[in-house]
Amino acid sequence: PGEEPALRRMPDGHLAGGQSRAAPAAPPVSGQTAPPAKVAGRRPASGATSGPALLAETVAQAQSLAAAAMTPEALRLSMDGFSACALRTTAMHTLFPTGPLQAPLMIIGEAPDADEDRSGTVFSGLCGELLAQMLAPLGLDRQTLLLATALPWRPPGGRAPTEAELKLCRPFLERAIALFAPQRLLLCGRLPARMLLDASAPMPRRSWGPASLSGVASPLPTLVMRHPLQLRASATARKEIWQDLMLVAQTLRGNP
Repeated sequence: PGEEPALRRMPDGHLAGGQSRAAPAAPPVSGQTAPPAKVAGRRPASGATSGPALLAETVAQAQSLAAAAMTPEALRLSMDGFSACALRTTAMHTLFPTGPLQAPLMIIGEAPDADEDRSGTVFSGLCGELLAQMLAPLGLDRQTLLLATALPWRPPGGRAPTEAELKLCRPFLERAIALFAPQRLLLCGRLPARMLLDASAPMPRRSWGPASLSGVASPLPTLVMRHPLQLRASATARKEIWQDLMLVAQTLRGNP
């Protein structure tokens, strides 16, 4: 199939039986340009900025929901129903701060781990046991403190959160701080410090520094230290943790 039929010569000398071929295209008339050839598969780059624009819109939605919450319970309901963040759809529970209003100290940990995600309780499992070891020598009871995680939802598999996820979760954390109104913040780990503090002005080590947060009238005294899980890391880590805890104890006793 597809082969041209054989040609035969007629008595008058002409050839017959072949398929006619298209005549060659005529050259363009002088002064005119040939139309440009179409390139297959080429489309306008539509949506090149849709990603950042969509993120900004979703962050604005999170900020609006957080600002509209006038009580901690209303904020908890808003967070639990916020499905615009992918972490909300993969996590088992929404981790919400637990503790009294106007607590003397708010302890903010890293993203929820597997134990916290399964139980729905902040600082549970091994993390909670190590926190108890930190508080016991200071005479502090966790029931008198405000406890929270930097993110309300655990990233799948415990992976590091993305910048977009941090931006979506920050309004809820800041609003929780404004509603619970703790007197001081203790940021345990790099993640809460990265979310709440200005990276261009790092907080000094082993001293309280001011943290300006959205919705909070005045800067809050804030201390950055290692996470309780670092108690098992090394002797150096344990030494630094105890030094910071002694500073916390002196401050809470009124001897900064």
